[in-house]
Amino acid sequence: MIAVIGAGVSGLSCAWWLREQGMAVRVFEADDRVGGKVLSQHTGLAQIEGGPNTLYADAALLDWLRQLGLKPLQPATVGRQRHVLWQGRYHQLPAGPLDLLCGNFFSRQAKWRLLGDVWRRGQPAPAGETVAAFFRRCLGEEVLAKAVAPFIGGVFAGDAEELLMCETLPQLARLEAEAGSISRGALLQLLRGKVARKQAVSLEGGLASLPQRLAQDVDVRLNCPVRAIRRQGDAWLLETASGPCMARTLVLALPAGQAASLLQDCDASAAQALRQIVHAPMTVVASVLDAATVRRPLQGFGGLHAPGEGAFAAGHLMSSLLYPQRCAPGQTLITSFVGGRHYQQQAALADGPLLQGLNRELQQLFGLESAPLQQTIIRWPQALPQGTAAIGPARQAMQRLERQGLHVCANWLDGVSLPDCLAKGRRLARQLAEQSEH
Repeated sequence: MIAVIGAGVSGLSCAWWLREQGMAVRVFEADDRVGGKVLSQHTGLAQIEGGPNTLYADAALLDWLRQLGLKPLQPATVGRQRHVLWQGRYHQLPAGPLDLLCGNFFSRQAKWRLLGDVWRRGQPAPAGETVAAFFRRCLGEEVLAKAVAPFIGGVFAGDAEELLMCETLPQLARLEAEAGSISRGALLQLLRGKVARKQAVSLEGGLASLPQRLAQDVDVRLNCPVRAIRRQGDAWLLETASGPCMARTLVLALPAGQAASLLQDCDASAAQALRQIVHAPMTVVASVLDAATVRRPLQGFGGLHAPGEGAFAAGHLMSSLLYPQRCAPGQTLITSFVGGRHYQQQAALADGPLLQGLNRELQQLFGLESAPLQQTIIRWPQALPQGTAAIGPARQAMQRLERQGLHVCANWLDGVSLPDCLAKGRRLARQLAEQSEH
């Protein structure tokens, strides 16, 4: 039997694909629900997402979702527009070369550097290069400040000066290394037919319907924390809330800190490596507003905030503009992300001061004229793992433990996005199934 500890998306994906290949698998979850940080709620006035709001899916992933009986929902066309807060107001980011040339968000020098990247022949990237250093070297300071830093803060809850390129955006780093520039690498991939087009989608019933659906086909034990693990012969003994359990192979699908606690007695050095992984906090606030009181609604996907703007939140998502069915006609749903490495103090505020500061920003940016109809706060003190230099030693430690039949399948290793977590679960399931045949 294979034991998976943790019923988040990574663990459930691994367990589901193991079952598909005829493997005996059991999932242990300490919480009373599956999904981890994928959390969909109906609040009375709206359907909200407390974690990820979109799933970037290629054709193969969309087909699989439909085979599971799930219904992908495409956002409204206007949702393709992205905005960045710069010098106190939102600016629409260029959607392509023509927009870049005709727009006035970037200076002439920045435009030519962006457009001329295809002809650049860069030097080999230094080891341990940060995201900020990479884009500063490739595209310049202005692009870093106006586009990359807000993206890293909003999507990864991180600081571009801290995160490593090889851990945070590894595919982009490989493109530049192989072709000499980002643009030429992307162009070559496109010409070779290796670029899979992806769509930003949600699911009918919310993104949490995905882990809920996977759990239907798998033996999941809820409210059943694993309190200790130890090697016993050629297998693993798990001490669980419902009693001891033996497993030939063990998959840790847990946050790094929880995984470290379980590893402490059987591999203290691995536990110490995992404890060095930094997680950024994030407090998500879903605000239901009377649409008539929002004088300056943002027409687009949402807005991310440049770190130097002194904003209260990392960004705001126009949820009901993307998916009108999320709330009633005449209402607006805005999902705000307060936190990340640049906004940690705001994320930790008590509910009253948090909403006071957030609503002041909603008034300033969107012209909100009256109090929200409803606001829901969801707190993640350790929301997103940060791809810093601490990931390397943790990866090496877990590779060493693989020889003992202990594997990791979690968002702190090799990708934090929902597609990353689904894909790594499938890869590990295939690897374990192949090993069982030998």
